[in-house]
Amino acid sequence: MSEAHVLRPRFGRVLSAVVIAVCAAAAVTVVIQSPTAGVQAVPLLALFAFAMWAGYWRPAVRVDDDAVIVENVFRTIRVPFTRIQRIDTRFALTLYTPGMRVAAWAAPAPGRHSLMLARREQGQHLPESSYLAGTVRPGDLVGSESGAAAYIVRRRWEQLRDAGALDETLGAVEVRLHTATIAVGVALIGAVVLSLVL
Repeated sequence: MSEAHVLRPRFGRVLSAVVIAVCAAAAVTVVIQSPTAGVQAVPLLALFAFAMWAGYWRPAVRVDDDAVIVENVFRTIRVPFTRIQRIDTRFALTLYTPGMRVAAWAAPAPGRHSLMLARREQGQHLPESSYLAGTVRPGDLVGSESGAAAYIVRRRWEQLRDAGALDETLGAVEVRLHTATIAVGVALIGAVVLSLVL
């Protein structure tokens, strides 16, 4: 495995692009029609567009040779394969490490309606650790966000395990806060409050 796999939620990116475009169009319309009303509406529209970007456009799961990088809304967590003890997909792709559970915002498990469209072959030929008592969870189906991510993570994890390269004493989980995202979010909330007070 030489190149990193980057997985982003398809529906979330489409939804956020549509909402951001609608917010931008609404902001322009309000400002043109009434600059005074625009002072109150633009901060709220900007906050909503920013929240959609942070919550649905930006999150990703990156899988490279040595680690899984989970980019969530407020932080990025780098989990070396050597630290992963278990991979779960009940609600989202979740990596269990000693003392930490890392859920991927970008890889949610499918909902009830998605399961009705699932095909039988999506649950076949999965990595060995996908199967529990001979069956797979709906979140492990490769047609779902969580299943696609889990497939790539498990495949690499099992390759390293079978090669005897999962020394649990090596590597550390690294967590980095998205300070710029947090600061912009706080500033926009402050702008909304100010626009309502003034």
